Amino acid sequence: MQKLYTLFVMLCLAVSSQAQTFYEVNYTDNDGEEFLGLMIYYDDENCKMRLISSSSMEEGLVFESQYVNMVEDKEDEEDVGMMAYYPLEKKFPIFVWFWQEDDASDITEKPYVTYNIKKIKQYTETEYFREISLGDMSEDYISQFYGENEPEYRMLLNGINLVKLQGDAHRDIEVTVDDPIFTSTGTNNQGGVTSEGENVAPGEGGNTLDMGDSSNESVLHLIVVANTNVSDIGTACEKDMVNLSSEFGGIARVLGMKYDLKTIRGESYSKENLAQLIRNFNPSNNDVVIFVYTGHGFRFDDQQDYYPNMDLSPTSYDDPVKNYVALSDIYKELVTKGARLSLVFSDCCNNEVGATTPIVNTNTLFSRSNNNFDVKKLERLFVDASGSLIATAASPGEVSWCGVNGGFFTLSLLESLRSQVSALSDQLPDWEVLVNNALAAATARSENNQNTKAQHGMKMIRINK
Repeated sequence: MQKLYTLFVMLCLAVSSQAQTFYEVNYTDNDGEEFLGLMIYYDDENCKMRLISSSSMEEGLVFESQYVNMVEDKEDEEDVGMMAYYPLEKKFPIFVWFWQEDDASDITEKPYVTYNIKKIKQYTETEYFREISLGDMSEDYISQFYGENEPEYRMLLNGINLVKLQGDAHRDIEVTVDDPIFTSTGTNNQGGVTSEGENVAPGEGGNTLDMGDSSNESVLHLIVVANTNVSDIGTACEKDMVNLSSEFGGIARVLGMKYDLKTIRGESYSKENLAQLIRNFNPSNNDVVIFVYTGHGFRFDDQQDYYPNMDLSPTSYDDPVKNYVALSDIYKELVTKGARLSLVFSDCCNNEVGATTPIVNTNTLFSRSNNNFDVKKLERLFVDASGSLIATAASPGEVSWCGVNGGFFTLSLLESLRSQVSALSDQLPDWEVLVNNALAAATARSENNQNTKAQHGMKMIRINK
């Protein structure tokens, strides 16, 4: 039997795709027809599926449909969540994932294929679902799905050639929660550990990793404040911290920058430790500083500042009103430190004090790896740019949502970053576009989940182009 292929392609609505992550999928439908495909994932909203079967290949036909993602609760006890990608044309299959409570495995499990979401007995399990990079593809591979005159053919071919030219030296790095830089020790007055395991106070030492010889002498500083111990959203904050460290650690390595990671989380989570870290923090004038807060947030009834307050209460018994720091104050403090580029983000609620929001049933195809980037685009964002920005996940009165994979805004921010530096994009990266797209994607994630209300983030950008 001739080798059969399906191309399941998630792209932006525009022809100039900003897709980031590729997955290969194989399945056989209920009629016995086999399909093998390649998924290109950008976000959960703007997706396309290109479908080729044995019969369509013989006739030289390619079918395509727009896809949208929805996340729903399940009524039975065995499965508590379902993520499905629905085609806009009924003749195309639906791809469905199920997960149980506290199950964050998401993309590591194989999806099901069906044409009727309500008829469970008609579901067909895929043979496999695995990640693949542009560097693993070839011109012959993509020519099975696209004609040479199609814009997507040239786009993919250019991306393949660029990624292969950059070589293995520019592969992203992986950081897991078991890495020593995430080991939390001590009491509320202590601040994490160095990469060698030595206890240090916040701002005294830290986790500075030399990513290799390079003419780029600047340091990429990542400061993550994550409420990982809180009972309701702690696991989501932990996931955010891991995703952020992996992403920006990989970027520092690719750009030949030193990587300085400082975290306040676990037993070191407190207002006092954050104040000490900021007070002792002294970046150079060519450094990049990225501050991210993931945790609970709130605002006062008479608050004039549109940005939220970070709830830094060490335990649920501590008063948030006595243990908060305004995000705007962190932004102002970091800007005065004089780094070339200062970026401040928060993924937290912006509603009344005392209101809490649990993790919702949600899932995503977000991947921690990114091997499909253009180094020149990364340089434009992190080496050539100067200035500052502040962005937060929710407007006054709104909730910021999260799931087992992390905060909606944090995931959207990393996805938007990847789209801006994609080897497939024909656009120059821009911080304002990056943040705007991240905020819009987080809104879409919250709108398309039956358990959440829409969140609309805010930003202020002062970056020289």
